[in-house]
Amino acid sequence: GEGGKDLADKVCQTIESKKSDFKPIYDEKLSIKEKLDIIAKEIYRADGVNFTAKAEKDLKEIISLGRSEERRVG
Repeated sequence: GEGGKDLADKVCQTIESKKSDFKPIYDEKLSIKEKLDIIAKEIYRADGVNFTAKAEKDLKEIISLGRSEERRVG
């Protein structure tokens, strides 16, 4: 509705007029596991990530299918 359009207009104005200090929290060259560990620690204040055997298997498959920069980088 009209309220949604007003909100969208204000969001667009803010994006266009405010300076962003965005910085990624991890280097894109890190492995998937390293990235997930950083996200868990920095965003969720976790001690780290414990990967189940299935998660390890799934990560290997993702990498082998080329769904990750990890395969291309190292």
